[in-house]
This record gives sequence, C-alpha cells and structure tokens, in this order.
Amino acid sequence: MVARLAVFDIDDTLLASNKTLLPSTVASIQALKDQQIHVAIATGRNLAMARPVIEALALRDYVLCNGSAAFADGKQVHQHTLSKANLGKLITAADQQQIDIVVESLDGLHIHTHPSQQTRDVLETFRAPQLDYAPDYYQAHDVYQAMMFYPDAQNRLLPHPDEFSFVRFHERGVDIIPKAGSKAQGIAKLAAALNVDNANVAAFGDNENDREMLQSVGIGVAMGNAKPEIKALADITTTDCDHDGIANGLKKIGWIA
Repeated sequence: MVARLAVFDIDDTLLASNKTLLPSTVASIQALKDQQIHVAIATGRNLAMARPVIEALALRDYVLCNGSAAFADGKQVHQHTLSKANLGKLITAADQQQIDIVVESLDGLHIHTHPSQQTRDVLETFRAPQLDYAPDYYQAHDVYQAMMFYPDAQNRLLPHPDEFSFVRFHERGVDIIPKAGSKAQGIAKLAAALNVDNANVAAFGDNENDREMLQSVGIGVAMGNAKPEIKALADITTTDCDHDGIANGLKKIGWIA
C-alpha cells in the first residue's frame, strides 16, 4: 500500500465559519483513517490553540506555528524558533509604535503588554486561550512565532529582520515566523518522518499562510471560501467550509468515496 498524507488547515478549512466541525468533515477524516491514510493539521495555531481540534479528531500528526514545529505520531520531529536578538529589536519597535505583540511557545501565548480591546477582538476570532502577561518571556524561552496587531499602514514603521517573514492572518493581525519556515517546510519534515513521498501528500487551505503548502504538495486543494489568488495556486478548488468543502474535496481527488 502506498503511504499517503492528508493535511488540513484549521480555521475556515477543517472548521466551518462558526468554528465547529461539520458532520461530513468528521466522517471524511474517519474514512481516511479507515484506509490507513495519515491525517494531519497544518496551522498557524500553537499546540495549546490546536489541541481542541487534535483531540476532537484523535490526531497524532500535526504541523504547528506555521511550520515552525512538526509532530509525527505525537513526537516532535521539527523545531525552528525565532532569534532572541531580532525578536528583541522587533519588540522595542512595537513598544515605540504602541503595537501589541504576543510571543508563542508550544503551549502558551505570552503577551508583552496589557492587550488593547482591538487585540482581544482579533484573538477572539479564533478563540485563543487566556494570555499570559509575561513582558520578558522571550528572553529565557524558545519562541516559535509571534503575533502583532496592527493595520497594514503601520507595516513600514517596523523593522523587518531578514530572518523573519511577516504573514498577515487578519486585517489587524500579522504572524511573525522564521523566513526559512512555512507550513510547506513543516509538512515536508512530517512527510519524511512518516515515509510519505511528496507526490502522495494532499493539502487543504484557504488563507495567505497556506500559499506555500498548496503549491509544494502533490495535490493542493483550495477551499471555496479562499480568495481568488489562493485558489489560483491550488490544483483544484472545493466547496466552502460551510458546505462540505472537506468531504467534497476528498471525493474530488478520489481519496474517499
């Protein structure tokens, strides 16, 4: 049997717009497992934020923090963290511009300042866990990625270290990840650990941080709710996340009946 891997973004892909799993999605994931197809998530969330989905679907494989961490069969097989020196420069600039910044460990969100209501509103869109107020957390701990909360107009006011990529996930929210990292890199590490050839990897996504993975895997599937520029990068487009997009996409590529 040829080893295969199905990878799914979480928000507005696996989860419907109301942040629930559709019955057709749950049934489709089980149908993949019944065929011994590996099932994983690839998300911008850290482990703490992804855990409800991991547990609901009984997953053992996952790519977190936009590819900065990967786990195969529950064991970490990849880690890529942000440098403390450049992160410190970014935090200093954020303080000067009164921009909130959250640094992420695998298991927590650690905020450098007391969050504004605007920041809380953005975090609420993906039901983030409680923030840990820890201004100097980054100085003594590994940080897999960071989140900053500002509109695009403020982007020019911030330093952009060569090692960081700034990936917008919300009109007022940006993920800061290692430039050498992406969901695509994390998926490649996971696939290697599972002995799955890239041609036999399918990935489903809808957002800016899904660009690389949709282009790099054997089969890239864009959700119907994705922007046109994201759909253009995929091999096929399925229906949206509220209308059985996962089930219909998997049927379209022939992975479930």
